[in-house]
Amino acid sequence: MWYRILAAGGVIGATVALHEAAHAVMAVRAGGKVKEIGIGFGPQIVRTSVRTKAGDVPVVVRALPLGGYAAIDVEEIPPDRRIPLLLAGPLANIAVGLPLMFGLRNEAPIPVDGDRRVGVAGLIGTVSALLRAASRGPSAVLQLAGAINVGLGIMNLLPIYPLDGGHLAMAYMERRGVPKPARMTFARLTAAIFFWLVQAALLADIRRLRKARSP
Repeated sequence: MWYRILAAGGVIGATVALHEAAHAVMAVRAGGKVKEIGIGFGPQIVRTSVRTKAGDVPVVVRALPLGGYAAIDVEEIPPDRRIPLLLAGPLANIAVGLPLMFGLRNEAPIPVDGDRRVGVAGLIGTVSALLRAASRGPSAVLQLAGAINVGLGIMNLLPIYPLDGGHLAMAYMERRGVPKPARMTFARLTAAIFFWLVQAALLADIRRLRKARSP
């Protein structure tokens, strides 16, 4: 059981770390300042630093490896240099995920609910699928890790704030001279859509768990 839990946490943590590290590297190249890279949420477990040309970047590993962040002053970077920074995270996930998916395409995919794949699940469904994959072995875990990376990359390119795609849309609008009030209205409206999607995924996961436990 512990192996499955560690495998699931490791995949999620590594996926997030890759995403945020790509953002951080491009932020430094764009002349921005990375205040901190965080892997997970909750109490701090490990704190270290990574040396870059712009100085040492703190890296914090927290108790729950179910997300992450890169604390960057994005708005202080000009839009033209901000766009590659925002693209870096999603494209890094897709670049790593595609070889895993196609290299292990003979591995039977792990379903979340019937013929539905992990890409349509929320966090609970994703963790559940990873636990099942771990019971099959390393190849199944890696194949599913590829699908998760690709799904995360594509999802983050959606033009919805606060996803990377939403920040990209904001940067394009700023570059084209769209007034700030209009940009803020876009952010508020798409943020409402984002939280609705998160709620819908969570409710779907809860219904899935109840269905699985029912006789």
